[in-house]
Amino acid sequence: MCLIAEIVHTCSNEKVAQAAVASMGSDFAGRVQVTASAYGMTIGAFTAKTVRQFDRSVGEEQKKDLRAIMRGSDQPILSGLHHILQPAIDTETSV
Repeated sequence: MCLIAEIVHTCSNEKVAQAAVASMGSDFAGRVQVTASAYGMTIGAFTAKTVRQFDRSVGEEQKKDLRAIMRGSDQPILSGLHHILQPAIDTETSV
């Protein structure tokens, strides 16, 4: 299974998504929590929704870029998830 497909498959589950974000450290998890709360969601629900939206909306070029980022990482799944979530967090904090 492709690593991006693995992220989508696993992190579409709210509990898995929440655990994955928690494993990325308290600073990042805290930023996701702030954004999720702004939408009235839990970390897991927000992350799962963001991952599903990413899967549906991005083009092949963006997936290619994500694969390149993941390929150079010690933890490619978490690195990919971070990259997927970062724009959603940035959007909320800039509003």
